[in-house]
Amino acid sequence: MKKFNLDQVEDTNITLDTVKGLAQTINDLVENDIALFSEYPSDDEGEKWQAKRLGSKLLALATATINTTEKAQNQIELIASELLKGGVNND
Repeated sequence: MKKFNLDQVEDTNITLDTVKGLAQTINDLVENDIALFSEYPSDDEGEKWQAKRLGSKLLALATATINTTEKAQNQIELIASELLKGGVNND
């Protein structure tokens, strides 16, 4: 197994922070302007339903991305802590 160091762990955590920030931005944009999706200006009920569904899916996707990123960051912090304690075998 290829050896890694704490700098690589930190770089990964920074990348995850970036992904989380982007997902939070998407979530905020959709959440703040959800009326654009739920009050879609059309007489076609099918289009209105699709727009509302799209808004809901975008919120769900952003939320899932945030939650998954936070979980990965917690795992990375645990690994880094174990590495600092010398509890992880790097062989």
